[in-house]
Amino acid sequence: MSAQTMIFTIICIFLLSSLLSYLFLVKALKRKRIESRMKSFLPAGIEEEVEQQEVEQKQSPLKGLFFTASRLFQHLRFSKRTEKLLLEAGSSLKPEEFFVVRVVVFVLAGLVAFISGFAWYILGIASVIGYLLPTMLMKRKRDKRLKLLSTQLVESLGMMSNSMRAGFSFMQAMQIVAKEMPDPIGPEFDRVIRQAGLGVPLDEVFTEMVNRLPNKELEVVVRGILAQRKSGGNLAALMETMEETVRGRIRILEELNTLTAQGRMSSWVITLLPVGMGFYLALMNRDYFAPMLEHPLGLVMLSIAAISIMIGWFFIQKIIKIEV
Repeated sequence: MSAQTMIFTIICIFLLSSLLSYLFLVKALKRKRIESRMKSFLPAGIEEEVEQQEVEQKQSPLKGLFFTASRLFQHLRFSKRTEKLLLEAGSSLKPEEFFVVRVVVFVLAGLVAFISGFAWYILGIASVIGYLLPTMLMKRKRDKRLKLLSTQLVESLGMMSNSMRAGFSFMQAMQIVAKEMPDPIGPEFDRVIRQAGLGVPLDEVFTEMVNRLPNKELEVVVRGILAQRKSGGNLAALMETMEETVRGRIRILEELNTLTAQGRMSSWVITLLPVGMGFYLALMNRDYFAPMLEHPLGLVMLSIAAISIMIGWFFIQKIIKIEV
């Protein structure tokens, strides 16, 4: 190697290392600037939570791989229904992260079915179920969260009414609820207080809260509060009246759930019994069940049975679902 080639190589290495160092420093300074701004705007509790999440991401290689994979889909446009589902369920996952979870479960379900030696159609069914399973679980989490909200709302209204009678203002009463009540109503009230402190109108803040938590009891309470702020009146007495109204509504819903419990159980038994029997025969005695999967007449019978099960499930749900 000549002297000129060696000098050129050293200069290229120096320039490349300098460029990499510059990019690293710029990224580090940008991250530090963002963290300092977050610390100045976020409350202490949220700041500690963000720092804890960052530490967990750094410590866990699987989480690092998960977040890296989710960045590949961050430019995709997901449906508003998915974003609304994650928001209502109170999940910290972003739409692209939730999509990665669904893809992972889809692949794992297919691999398990393939390793178990099932036929190709069973593999396809297992993969589809694996892809839909995270959405079903997220919907279940959302329903439980919204159902818990109704019970918490009664306690919160009583707490706010007593606080306002003791001399606290409306915002101070909401702060007490935000500190004392757990998720979902506590963090939501804390978010309302922070947004109102930043100058966002209360009408807009409460409307966003109802969009995040589509609960009829909460909607009634929010409408009552907004109407009282425009017309005036005794807000503490209004809180007591709404508490009694929401309590009575919850009592009626619980009575309806008790009366329709048999119908809901019947819908599950009638729907899952033939499906479970089919899987049992397919696993325990494949030769006996093989004509249903291989003969055209058997496939037609299975298709008719599946359509009949779905129709029966639909009508049973319509019968036991009573609007209050």
